[in-house]
Amino acid sequence: MKVGDLIIRKRTNVEARSQRKRQGYGLVISKQIAGSNPAHPCITVFYPKTGQVYDIAESLVEVISEAKDV
Repeated sequence: MKVGDLIIRKRTNVEARSQRKRQGYGLVISKQIAGSNPAHPCITVFYPKTGQVYDIAESLVEVISEAKDV
């Protein structure tokens, strides 16, 4: 996963399915290590449908379109 990829939330539970429907697809705008017990790879995502930005663990999303290398 890299900056510029188009992602969508995985359907892991009822809450995740609700978020997926409400937010739609998102654009990865940055990557970082965050969280605790243990620290893990996270991404910052912009969701055009809602106009909001969220941080989320990489493991909770899937890439639907990879960014092109320029």
